[in-house]
Amino acid sequence: MLTIYVDSLFVLNFLINYLLLLGSARLSGAEIRRLRLALAAALGGGYAVATVVPGLEVFTATGVKGLVLVLMTLCAFGCRKEAIKQGLLLLGLSFAFCGVAMAVVLAMGKGLMLIHGVAYYPVSAEALVLTGAGVYLVAWFVWERLAEHHGGELVPVRLQLGDKAVSLRALQDTGNTLKDPITNQKVMVAEWTVLRDLLPGPAQPLVTAKTVEQPAQLLQSLAMQVPGIKCRLIPFRSVGVYSGLLLAIKCDQMQVGKKVSHAPLVAFSPTPVSDSGNYLALTGGV
Repeated sequence: MLTIYVDSLFVLNFLINYLLLLGSARLSGAEIRRLRLALAAALGGGYAVATVVPGLEVFTATGVKGLVLVLMTLCAFGCRKEAIKQGLLLLGLSFAFCGVAMAVVLAMGKGLMLIHGVAYYPVSAEALVLTGAGVYLVAWFVWERLAEHHGGELVPVRLQLGDKAVSLRALQDTGNTLKDPITNQKVMVAEWTVLRDLLPGPAQPLVTAKTVEQPAQLLQSLAMQVPGIKCRLIPFRSVGVYSGLLLAIKCDQMQVGKKVSHAPLVAFSPTPVSDSGNYLALTGGV
């Protein structure tokens, strides 16, 4: 008789769901809210436990599975239009995980197990977690870097920080893939003069092309002069620069064309982003 330990089943499914949700967020370019991802993964783990409890066979129905997928997507990414794309990515990654896990089972010469009509893989928990991690790494390192490069349109941008606002033109180019490595939030890159114009008068003299070249020191200076400002350092790579740091601030609001976003991240370059001066920023996929 097969014995299933619900605590181990929950933890295993939680880890795999979290990796798949994280991969979906990476692929869609969504800001990574790890607590929300963890709650959605826990929901999936609880569902996995419910499918093996006697008397709860209704949870194995296809409609219930679809409902759980929807609830996990909403829990992880919120109720927004982009959640449809993220839910489809989660479904695709789940299918990819099942396919790879099945290949592992066949390679080990074992057969698939069915319990209450639900498939279980007779391999170690470590192997399944590593499989989930492999699917996540493929989503992050391969698919994301093969994204199509397009754009080239100039768009009006309005940035607001406190009671200061700056209007400028930006090149809309998804070739700019700069992101916050912690939250996965996309980052606009603007010339250093934009930062100077966004700051209150007493802090503006702190911002020059030279000081922006030393982002760590400038961050400390701005934190002392404008305590309420939210600054951080964003690592980057570009042609001729293997690794470096850019100072970034979290604005209150950004409008790109007709699209308005709140709490956007904007990083500042000490050099011009346009040789001709036709634009002052690169929006990327922001």
